Amino acid sequence: MPPSSGELWGYSFMPDSSTVYCLMPTGILIPLVARRDKPLFKLKDDLWKLAKNAQEYPFGHMLGEPSQYIFQGITQDGAHEDFYDETRRFCDLRLLEPYLQVREPHGNKDEEMFNQSLSAIGVQVRKLDEMRDPEVVDFRVSMLRICKKAIDFRELNPNARLQFMHPADLDSSPQLAPNLHEKIAKSREMTVSVSGMDNPTLDITITKDEYNNLYPEGLIVKVWQRTYNQVYRMTDTKSLHSAQQQRDKYLLKVAGKEMYFTASKPLFQYRYIRSCIAKDMKPYLVMLSREAVSAAIPVSGHLEPMYARRAGASQEAGAPRDSIDLFTVSDPFRMTVCGVQYLNVSHVDRFYVKVGLYLGATALCQLEETQPVSGDQVPRWNKTIEFETLVQDLPLSGRLCMGVVGVSKRKKKEEHFLLAWVNLALFDYRRQLLSGKKKLTLWPVSKGDYPNEKLCPLKPVGPNPVQDQNVAWLEVELPSYLKPVEFPSDQRVYELGALVEERSPPELKITGLISEKIREVAGRDPLSDIAMQDAELLSCYRRYCCSQVPNALPKLLDAVKWESRTDVARFHLLLRDWPCVNVEVALELLSCNHKDQKVRDFAVRCLNELLTDDKLSQYLIQLVHALHHELHLDNELTRFILDRALRNKNIGHFLFWHLRTEYQSASTSQRFDLILEAFCRGLGKEHIKTLNKKVQCLDKIFRISQSLKDRKEDGPKERHRHLCERMKETDYLESLQNIPSPLSPQVLLGEILVDESRIMESARRPLWLMWTNPDQTVQHIDDQLIRAQVEKNAIIFKYGDGTMAGTTGDLRQDMLTLQVIKIMDHTWDQEGLDLRMMPYSCLATGSMMGMIEVVRNAKTVYRIQREASKLAAIQVDSSQLHKWIRDQNQGALYDAAVDTFTRSCAGYCVATFVLGIGDRHPDNIMVNHRGQIFHIDFGHFLGHFKKKFGISRERVPFVLTDDFLRVIAGGADNPKKSKAFQAFQELCGKAYLALRKHSHLFITLFTMMLSTGITELQCAEDVNYLRKTLQVESDEKDALQYFQNQFNEAYGGAWTTKLDWFFHSVKHM
Repeated sequence: MPPSSGELWGYSFMPDSSTVYCLMPTGILIPLVARRDKPLFKLKDDLWKLAKNAQEYPFGHMLGEPSQYIFQGITQDGAHEDFYDETRRFCDLRLLEPYLQVREPHGNKDEEMFNQSLSAIGVQVRKLDEMRDPEVVDFRVSMLRICKKAIDFRELNPNARLQFMHPADLDSSPQLAPNLHEKIAKSREMTVSVSGMDNPTLDITITKDEYNNLYPEGLIVKVWQRTYNQVYRMTDTKSLHSAQQQRDKYLLKVAGKEMYFTASKPLFQYRYIRSCIAKDMKPYLVMLSREAVSAAIPVSGHLEPMYARRAGASQEAGAPRDSIDLFTVSDPFRMTVCGVQYLNVSHVDRFYVKVGLYLGATALCQLEETQPVSGDQVPRWNKTIEFETLVQDLPLSGRLCMGVVGVSKRKKKEEHFLLAWVNLALFDYRRQLLSGKKKLTLWPVSKGDYPNEKLCPLKPVGPNPVQDQNVAWLEVELPSYLKPVEFPSDQRVYELGALVEERSPPELKITGLISEKIREVAGRDPLSDIAMQDAELLSCYRRYCCSQVPNALPKLLDAVKWESRTDVARFHLLLRDWPCVNVEVALELLSCNHKDQKVRDFAVRCLNELLTDDKLSQYLIQLVHALHHELHLDNELTRFILDRALRNKNIGHFLFWHLRTEYQSASTSQRFDLILEAFCRGLGKEHIKTLNKKVQCLDKIFRISQSLKDRKEDGPKERHRHLCERMKETDYLESLQNIPSPLSPQVLLGEILVDESRIMESARRPLWLMWTNPDQTVQHIDDQLIRAQVEKNAIIFKYGDGTMAGTTGDLRQDMLTLQVIKIMDHTWDQEGLDLRMMPYSCLATGSMMGMIEVVRNAKTVYRIQREASKLAAIQVDSSQLHKWIRDQNQGALYDAAVDTFTRSCAGYCVATFVLGIGDRHPDNIMVNHRGQIFHIDFGHFLGHFKKKFGISRERVPFVLTDDFLRVIAGGADNPKKSKAFQAFQELCGKAYLALRKHSHLFITLFTMMLSTGITELQCAEDVNYLRKTLQVESDEKDALQYFQNQFNEAYGGAWTTKLDWFFHSVKHM
C-alpha cells in the first residue's frame, strides 16, 4: 500500500500558495487563494467571507452557516471523497485537481468521519462498500462480531484497558537463561533504581533469594516501606503495613519508555530486567499512579457501520437452504473448457489448456488437456473433460487448477511453457460445489517464471482482479444440478470416518524397532523426501503416532489418500482427537504445502494454546503471510491473529504494518484490505487517531525521500538544504512529531531535530532522522551514558526501487534475516551461550521501503580503518580495529570489551554462515564502543553471493579477517596460535551445534515465506541452502567436522576477504 504520489497530481509538493476553485451550493464557482498548510475550517471561513460579499458574488444571502456544509473533492485515486474532518490541511487532501465542491452532508456524520479515517490509513472503504460478493459481505459482518467482542473485553474495567494499552513485555519462559543465571549467581544481588513523581529516587537491592519470587507489587512495597522508614521514621512493622496498602495504587514503568510492568509475574521474567542483567546495567524504573495511567487511556468506542445493519436485516429474512448431499453424487467430476480470449500468443506456434484437480501440491487424479490449436486462432474448444475423481470424493479444500500452455519449436525440439493460469476453489465459503459458466480473468506469466510447471496449484485461488476490458480470460462451464450440491457437515464426515475405522484391521503390535523408525521419520526436517513405504508405515501405526508421536503429523499427511472420501473422513476423525503438536510443527502445517482446512485449523488451535504473546510477536511475520494460503476469507487463522492483536496493542502495532506490506500482492490485496479494515474497526475510533498520525508521518517522509531522488543534479549541500526546508514546513513539523515510533510502540518520538537529520551517502540516499524523547521520566536516569542513549531516538528511512545493481531494495529480506538472528540469539541464550548479538529493529512499511533502528555509539569497520590511517583503509594495516577498541575501553573495561567482541564475532560468524549472508564488506560490519560487533544490510542471503565477471566475490564461508583475529587474541601479533583463538573456535562450534538442534524451526520459517516475492527466496531450492549449512542429514560428529572445515577455510582464506575489502575501500575513498 504505497503512499500517495504527491500533494497534488503530478506534484510532490504544492506551492506555498495556490488557487483552489470552490463550487458553492448556489452554483457559483469561487476562486480562493489558500496556503498549502491551511486547515479546512479556516479555508471555509475565508471562503464564506468572499461568498457573502454581494459586490463580488451573487446569492451569498442564500447560504446557511458554514457548519451546515462540508467540502467534497476528487482524490488522486479517482474517488469522490467527503472531507468531514476539517482539521485536515489543504495539502493533505491529495486532490487530483484543485477543485472543491461545497455541499450539505449526507448520512451519519460519525460513521462518515470514521470511514474517512480508514481511507486515510489506506483501507478502500468505498470500494468494499460497493462489493456485493456474499462472501465479502458475510466476512465483514463476521469480523465485526470479533471486533465487538474484543472491544467489550477491553472495556470491562480499567485494568483490562491497561493490559491492552500497556501489555507486559514478558519473556515466554519464566526460567532465566543459564548465562543470566550464572551472572546473578556471581553478583548475589542486583540494584534497581526506582523513582516516584513525589518520592525521592531510591536504589533497591534485590537479593539472590528474592529473584524468583519478587513481583512488581512486591518491589512497590519495598519502595514504600523504605520511604516510610526514611522520610516518616516509621517502625518496620508499621511501614510494612502502610506500604502494603499502596501496592495496588501504583505501577512500575521503565524510565524513558512506554513500557509498564502490568502483569503479576516475577520481576525477572520482564525482558527489560533480563536485558539489564545481560548488559550489566542498572534498571531504571519509575512508580506512577495506576489510576492516572488508566485514566489517560482513551475509551475504544465501537461504531456499528451501515453495512452491518443492512446485513442483519437481510439475514433475518433469509430462508433455510435446500441442497443435495455431496456424498450421494456418484458421477465423475466433469467440466467444459469453452475458450480463451485476449491472450497474447503471437510468440508461440500452438497452445492448449491444461486442467487438474489438486489439494495443495497433490494431484487428485491424472491431469487433462485440450487439443493444441494454432497461435493465430481464437480458440473455442467447447471440450468436456471427465476426471477420474468422483464428485462425492472431492475434498472440501480441493481446487481446480487451469493453465494455458504455449508450444514453440526450438532447434527441432518442442518447448512447452506456461502462458497464464487461474485456480478455483471447488467449494465456496458456504461449502457448496461451484457450478455453471465462469469467465475467469487469467494471471499472466513471464517466460521463464515457471520453467518446469504447467499449473500453479500452490498459488492463490480466484481470478485476476485487474480492471481491464482487454485482459485475457478463460471461459469454462462446471456441471449444474437441480439444487446446490453441498459438502456434508463435520458430524456426517466423522460418522463416515468412524464406520471406515470399524472396518479397518487393528493395528499390529508395536515393536522397539518400529517405534524407533517412526520417531526417525517424524524427526526429519520439513523439506526431506518421505519414501512411500515410510508414509505407509505411519499410516499403519496412525493411532500410535496420535498417542505417542503427535509431531509425526506432517509426515502422516503424505500417506492420506486425498482423492478418497473414506480415507479423508477417517483421517479427519483421527485429527479431531489429535493432541497438540509443538510450535515448530504447527507452523509447518500452515505452510503453502498444507491446504486441507481441517489441518490448518488444527495448527491454529495448537498455536492458540502454546503461543504466548512474546512468541506470537516473534513469528508474526510468517503467520500474516500464511493468510495467503487460506482458501476462503473467514478462517481460524484470521480470527486467531485478529483476536490476539485486538487484545495486545504491541502485537496490533506490528500486525498493522505487516498487513499494509502484504497488501502489495495483487492476488490477495482484497483479503488484506478486509482484514486491515476489521483490525481498524476493532481498535475503535479513538485509537485510530494514533494510526492516522503514524501513516501521515510515513507519508511525509516518503514525499521528502521521493523529492530528493528527483533532485539528481543537486550537490550534497543543496539536497540537505532541501531536506531541512521541507521538514520545517508547518504541516511537516506537525506530522513528524509526537508519535509512537513505527519500530516500537514503546518508544515515543517527540520533537524532530531538523539540524541533526541528514541524507546518508549510500546508493538509495536513505534519511537519517533524529527525534527527542518526550518522556519526562528520562530525567530519573542518573547514568549519563544510558541517559544519552535514550534522550534521543534516531531512525533510518529507506526507500528504493530495487533496480540498482546488486540490490534487491526489499526490506522484507532484512526484516526476515534479523528476525531469524534474533531467534538464534534466544536459542543460544537457552543453551547457555552468551553471544551478545545485536538484532536491531527493522520494519518494512510498504513496497521497497521501511525503517531501520540506528544503533548508537557504533561505527563501521571501514570508518574505523579510514579514520585511523590510509594503510588501514586500504587493508594493509590490520591492527587499527584492535587499537580503536582498546582506546574506547581503558583499564578494566578492556578485557570486557575483548570478551564482548569475541562472543559477538562468534555469533555472527555462525549466523552469517548458516544463513549464507553475502556482500560482507567493511561498510556492512559495525562495532560499538563496548566492542560488540554486528552485521547490517542483508541484501543477499541463502548463498546468493555477489559476482564480478561471473566470479563469486565471497570465496570464504564467512568473514574472519586478521583485523578480527587480532582483537580476539588481545592484540597478539600471531593470533592464530593464541589460546584465545582456540577458545573462539570452540565457541563457534558450540554455537553451530546449538542451532542444529533447532534446524526444523529455521527451515520452516523460511519455507513459510516462499511466496512473498522476495527475490532470493523463490523456491524450495533456496531454502535447501539451510539444509546444507546445518547438515540436517548428518549426525552431530560429522556436522561438527563439516563446520570445522568451513571454519578453517574462513580464516585460511582471509586474504581473499581482505582483497575484496581492498577493492571496496579503493572504490569508496
